[in-house]
Amino acid sequence: MSFFSLFETQTLDKKQARLSLWGVSWMSFFWSTSSLMVFSLLPIFITEVLGASRAKLGIIEGVAISLGFFSKVFSGVISDIFRLRKPLIAVGSIMTILLKFVFAAASSIGWVFAARSIDRLSKGIRSAPTDALIADISQNLHRGQSYGLRQTLYTSGAVVGSLLATLLIYLSDHNYRLIFTLAAIPAFIAFLILLSLVKQPPIKDDIKKDHVGWRFSDIKYLPASFWSLLGVAFVLMLARFSEAFINIRAKDVGWPIHYLPLLSVGMELVHAGIAYPIGRMANRTNLNTLLFKGILVLIVTNIVFITTHSIIGAGIAAMLAGLHMGMTQGILSTLVAESTPAELRGTAFALYYFSSGIAVLIGNTLAGHLSDLIGSTGCFVGGLVFTILASLLLFFKSERQKEAYHNCN
Repeated sequence: MSFFSLFETQTLDKKQARLSLWGVSWMSFFWSTSSLMVFSLLPIFITEVLGASRAKLGIIEGVAISLGFFSKVFSGVISDIFRLRKPLIAVGSIMTILLKFVFAAASSIGWVFAARSIDRLSKGIRSAPTDALIADISQNLHRGQSYGLRQTLYTSGAVVGSLLATLLIYLSDHNYRLIFTLAAIPAFIAFLILLSLVKQPPIKDDIKKDHVGWRFSDIKYLPASFWSLLGVAFVLMLARFSEAFINIRAKDVGWPIHYLPLLSVGMELVHAGIAYPIGRMANRTNLNTLLFKGILVLIVTNIVFITTHSIIGAGIAAMLAGLHMGMTQGILSTLVAESTPAELRGTAFALYYFSSGIAVLIGNTLAGHLSDLIGSTGCFVGGLVFTILASLLLFFKSERQKEAYHNCN
């Protein structure tokens, strides 16, 4: 284990690639465990303990999550410029550890807002290079399966984090700050895995350029299929507002506050259970078809949330939300990786996350205002509209690709 391993690259054989892929996946597990120990409790802490309105919650969540997306822009591009992924992942990991102590010290909305924002910033710094690194490692493996494995362990970490939050909230007599402090432990484990297990292969040259290194104008080498995917993802992300609104809807139909983390557990179990099988299917099934089916599940999810007035109905809707995430999250990453050249992969993920960040900011802000105006179903009405639009855009994108394929043949 060495800090200098962050700057080393080496050609990986299949065994080393698999070990590194498992290392990245377990890093994601511990990152997620750490995050959910905080975030499964944070919405109730903000609204019930600190007394913030749902509109403020929406703004806090939207700004924080969008900052995470925006930071992915710089980290993804920088990882292409220097042709190194691990140093940026390390910076984001260290920030993640330190920010848990800031959460523990927070005593006002301003402190929570700052901690939430910087924490998402740290996630953004590590995320785009991590996504690009998975594609680099998986040169001789199935990328859909690789992203599915990472997504499964990432989501399993969310389950463990939510369960730990549920257990600790009882054992500590609602000592939020103690739980937020303990959340630094799994984040530190993730950093140790990065140093000891994850190897960094050299980044290939997939395109012929008239210059050496990275230039902003190189985005012209990104294909049309990537840009059309970006449009679909933008509209879909407008409907992916924070899970905090799911917790609020569940609370309104009768879920006890103490058991709200268990709702997240159920969602993430479904997410984790389906992500890897979907990743395996991606190796032999049209990716656009899989994504379209996942979007249809989100349409049904919004309808159930809007129409239900029971605990059971809210639980079913939450499980459907987990199913949607498991069906689409890894597929979106795979589509980005498959449609872009290796030396621009960090840049491609950066653009993907930048557009997603704008959409998430808009979506969460709208969700908060709709919830204040209409009630806890308001955000799901907006989500339904955007999800239907995303499905239509994806349908027309797929039809254009089929037409272009037939014309070429």
